Amino acid sequence: MKRLCFGMVIVCCLAFSGIGAAEVTSNSVLNKRAIFYGGIQYHQADGKFASYEPGEPDIKVDFDDLGLNENEVSASAGAIFNFWSKRMTLRLDYYGYHDDAKATADFTFDFDGITFPAGARLDSNFDLDVYVVNLSYNFIRSDRAQLGVGLGVHAADIDVGISGTVEVAGETVDLGSGDADVLAPLPNFYITGAYAFTDNFLIRAGGGGLSLSYGDWDGQMWFVNAFLEYWPWQHVGFGAGLRYFGVDVDYDGSKYKEEYNFDLPGPVFYVTAGF
Repeated sequence: MKRLCFGMVIVCCLAFSGIGAAEVTSNSVLNKRAIFYGGIQYHQADGKFASYEPGEPDIKVDFDDLGLNENEVSASAGAIFNFWSKRMTLRLDYYGYHDDAKATADFTFDFDGITFPAGARLDSNFDLDVYVVNLSYNFIRSDRAQLGVGLGVHAADIDVGISGTVEVAGETVDLGSGDADVLAPLPNFYITGAYAFTDNFLIRAGGGGLSLSYGDWDGQMWFVNAFLEYWPWQHVGFGAGLRYFGVDVDYDGSKYKEEYNFDLPGPVFYVTAGF
């Protein structure tokens, strides 16, 4: 999946690189200085996570184990700003995944200092918010095409909560609640590009990632996206495409350890406005 996604981005970039002298069409969408969008993303999520003390078994729990819905719709929004003769592009994005569920534990595991035995009734929640800031330099820039490279940060705000009960001699015993949360700022290198087939119909694509270790943290992140936009009016348009985001973050502290490994692929649909 990752190789296919990055291969698509490379093909797009090679196509863009051959377009340097496009005709001047001042009404092209690519000439807009500020673009805003808002819509929804249909996530097809898959993930595993763990929170345990040193010496405890490293048993990861995945979405299926907790009954979390792997197919979830969430809000998505962002903005694109072009400046410095439109050679620089600042892109801001937000998307997330939020769900809660009930399930019965199929196996015994530890989470945040609490042991949940097989057969326990579990209440869980998983909340993820991704905030993206990317700044790129467009070394190819025309009314029809742009291609750039840049640096950015994906800040992944993750919160997982699990509580449970068991039946003992006909009575319900509360096992307690465990919670693990982390705000992981993950820097990235990336390639971004766009090509306008006409003044009001274009494709945007990009992808990148980075692997980094610092202090007690070790993480890697990768992303790829491709969107088609149609602007039937001068300042308003519609878009649809695919976005993939994957992250693998480990915290190895002296008192506890946390592991998060998940993928969020899915289609995106949105309304966009530009000036």
